[in-house]
Amino acid sequence: MTYLQILLICLLAAFMSCSRSEIKRRNEAMRKIDPPQHLVLTGGDDLRQVLIDSRESLFKKRSLTLEFGSCVIDPKTYDSFLEKMPSEGSSLIRYLQEETQWFEVYGKEDWSEILLTSYFSPVYEGRRKPIPPFTQPLYKVPEDLIEVSLGQFAHDDLAELKTDREVVSARIKSGPGLLKRVVPYYSRREIDQAQVLVGKGLELAYVSPIDAFFLQIQGSGKVRFPDGSLLSIGYGAQNGYRYKSIGKLLYDVIPKEEMSMARIEGHLEGLSEKDLYDFLSENPSYIFFRELEGKKGVTTSGLEVRDRRTIAIDTQFFPLGAVAFLNYPHPQFEDQKSAQPKSFENRSRLVFAHDTGGAIKGPGRADLYWGEGREARQAAGVMKHSARLYFLGPKNACL
Repeated sequence: MTYLQILLICLLAAFMSCSRSEIKRRNEAMRKIDPPQHLVLTGGDDLRQVLIDSRESLFKKRSLTLEFGSCVIDPKTYDSFLEKMPSEGSSLIRYLQEETQWFEVYGKEDWSEILLTSYFSPVYEGRRKPIPPFTQPLYKVPEDLIEVSLGQFAHDDLAELKTDREVVSARIKSGPGLLKRVVPYYSRREIDQAQVLVGKGLELAYVSPIDAFFLQIQGSGKVRFPDGSLLSIGYGAQNGYRYKSIGKLLYDVIPKEEMSMARIEGHLEGLSEKDLYDFLSENPSYIFFRELEGKKGVTTSGLEVRDRRTIAIDTQFFPLGAVAFLNYPHPQFEDQKSAQPKSFENRSRLVFAHDTGGAIKGPGRADLYWGEGREARQAAGVMKHSARLYFLGPKNACL
């Protein structure tokens, strides 16, 4: 064996040892660690109310268990843990260091390291009827959209069924004779370009095609009509297709380090209508909405979103309703018109896993809800950075 061959083998072995292997089981998604000796928290005075809300959400799901990797915690025990947690000051720091078990997540490239993005509640101009440029309907959940639990079919007779998805969206299609078939639901291209849902009375409002696309990414928001009235809408359902980031398709147009919502929006505004719809259809995922009675968007847990407290996670790996510690880069802007931040400030907060998202998949992802309006849009549009995430639970509580 030549020296060059030995060198290549060593380099390959080093590369393989450093690469992050994929996990698929919840018990691999976290591991216990000791609390940090030096702990700093930033945040407002809203923590007490979020703790109360989280306990209310857990109370509704007391029949479930909370899984922190291989550690399973009874919701009643976790409820007591949240009830005793102080909401501010040195007493909170002491509680987190002395009474709390820390769990670092498996991460993306290393333990606790995740890719953090951010979402917000936009307010877009719209109309109740299609009038250019407000031509794109926002649809409520179609009656023919059904969910199929694949896990219920994974028995001995269907041993070859292999998928990493427990639930998919579908529709019933007529077959030969009286036979009916379950088929995938319509894709974005079929809904927006083939207009398969037009005329079915599903339209909630009309906005511009670009605004509609970004509203689907955020999952909730408001539509303002000419008379000043507002329509609040939130996530209703999804068509079952995996989310595909259109930002990745623009690396030859926008440098990766400059990628932001504002830059993407500027590029889309320069496309013709046909090219715009063709490009947006590269992401087959589609979100349907429901009208909200409250002023804020509603999370998967049923609670309202909270500014820089709510995070969306993948419930295949992380427990919905749990409190977590997030260390992240906070963007600092020169003014409200700046597209790029002048700097990032390191901050740490307690956040709550109350939400989910079509693009938030795997143990190395989380999405931080930023808030509502222009400033939230400005910050959320540039958030795509490495962060550190740890879930928190009571000590000695594993079943």
